Amino acid sequence: MRTVAEVARLAIENNMSARARLVEVLFRDQDKTDEVFVGTTMSEDRICAAQLEVGLATVLGLLPEQFTLTVNAVAQAEVDLSLGVYERLLAQKLGSVPPIQ
Repeated sequence: MRTVAEVARLAIENNMSARARLVEVLFRDQDKTDEVFVGTTMSEDRICAAQLEVGLATVLGLLPEQFTLTVNAVAQAEVDLSLGVYERLLAQKLGSVPPIQ
């Protein structure tokens, strides 16, 4: 499971936008499949999902039907609402978000 997560993270970092993040990795024991969920604010990241899915399955030694990569695009406003305290303060310092009033 850790290997799947690490390989998926590297593939996402190198093939998708800088805003794409690995969200969840699941292993379904009953049908022996791996599922990787990616969150992003760029809908264009969905374009490369099919190629990454096949590539990751090959690297991990799985059949293509044993591996699923799902890209979920959300609006930037939704991401701004869920920032943690540290990330919010860092974003304020960099000037990308206004200070909380």
